Amino acid sequence: AIVCSQLFLKFVLFPAEGVEIFFLRAKAPAGITLEENAERIRGIESIVAKLPPLELESFVTTIGLQQQEPNDPNTKRGAEYAQVVVYLTPENNRDRTAEEIIESLRAEVGTPDGYEEVRFDRVNPGPPVGKPISLGVQGSTYEEILPAVTELKKRVAAIKGLRDLSDSYTPGKPEIHILPQGALTASTGLSVAAIGTTVRAAIDGIVATSIQRLDDEVDIRVLFSEKDKTPSQVVSQIKIPNASGSLVPLSAVAKVEEKIGISIFEHTNNQREVKVLADIDTDITSSSAANELIRTDILPEFQKAFPRVKVVFGGEDEDTQESMKSLVAAFAVAFLAIFLILIFLFGDLLQPFLVVLTIPMGIIGVIFALILTRPPLSFMAMLGVIALAGVIVNNAIVLIDFVNQERAKGMDKMQSIIEAARRRLRPIVLTTMTTVMGLLPTAHGIGGLDKFVVPIAISLGYGLLFGSMLTAFVFPAAIATLDDFEGW
Repeated sequence: AIVCSQLFLKFVLFPAEGVEIFFLRAKAPAGITLEENAERIRGIESIVAKLPPLELESFVTTIGLQQQEPNDPNTKRGAEYAQVVVYLTPENNRDRTAEEIIESLRAEVGTPDGYEEVRFDRVNPGPPVGKPISLGVQGSTYEEILPAVTELKKRVAAIKGLRDLSDSYTPGKPEIHILPQGALTASTGLSVAAIGTTVRAAIDGIVATSIQRLDDEVDIRVLFSEKDKTPSQVVSQIKIPNASGSLVPLSAVAKVEEKIGISIFEHTNNQREVKVLADIDTDITSSSAANELIRTDILPEFQKAFPRVKVVFGGEDEDTQESMKSLVAAFAVAFLAIFLILIFLFGDLLQPFLVVLTIPMGIIGVIFALILTRPPLSFMAMLGVIALAGVIVNNAIVLIDFVNQERAKGMDKMQSIIEAARRRLRPIVLTTMTTVMGLLPTAHGIGGLDKFVVPIAISLGYGLLFGSMLTAFVFPAAIATLDDFEGW
């Protein structure tokens, strides 16, 4: 099924269907005010407001914050950030999917003047998965990581079908770094602790005294004025008393630098990390195909150029690997349980092998059904295959049990097979059709549609339909072949 999915179907763990919420996130140059950002975002708001009433339920704009939920670890704060949360009507009530709406907005919004980037993020209704492309670049320092992130983004951007390429590195506010010079500090009788205490008193203030007002005690804090807190003023004005009582200028013993800080420090396995993130256009490629291309074509050369960093796959690729392992384990347990029950039921080792051969017949039906109906091979579709394994063997059990009963009465081997195929065909057809008729309305949205469960209904319904047809034709011949093998 996996091989077939690479040739004829797209493998998407959890397809982005039924999406009713998405974020439009914009970033302006640093230094902008909240008022200026609020004015600039109005152009984007006007485009969103033009969506038809059948599609748009409401939207909410936030200035100075980008956040999906209160506990979002990737929250970004600053006057340069803005986001518009768009709430759509239920998918059953509109003609366009959320993906089509996003693409139309992407083309119309573009990157407006005054903004450095505008990207779209969907909120999938299914189980939580990360971005389709999520590459964690790990290293000891940001001096090693950031150049590697820049180069990796350039190489990944060349893959067709990728969009909204970004990284998780979030610059912070301007900071003043005071670096004491060891030899000069010691020669003047100062310590690093004395420098730090004096600088903190100048910037943050120090309580000099307090005033008693009725029952309250009010502290009097002494500190520099706001206009005196610039790096040049700090260096020129702060003087630090040494052990002998002399005042030593800060500029004589320390180097002062102004830098942009880091808002969020990400760590994984005791290593600093910056993630390279991207979304995909499912009409062009899939998450599994894009990640495999990165793994085989991009990373080998990239690691040679940046040997001191490590790239770790996460997001949807990590979830896909974990889900596939759990599905394989679940299928193996189900297969083994079915086989053991059949051994106890028939008291034979060969007949159970014959019965479990009907499972691949059902899987063939699933593959053809997915090719014809065109949904991607998803987690729910594969879950339907596991459920199908426990259902489709029933027809084979009915046939082979009837054959065993007739042979126990003394009937000829070939005649027992013919009699079983003739007399058990009607029960097989009836039980199959009643089950399939109960599943197909869910698969095709008759009376209501929930796209999240459609793949499992398609897998179970059509797999049982095609598998039962194959069983009715193939299984009697398989029993005869087994008789020949036992006779030989």
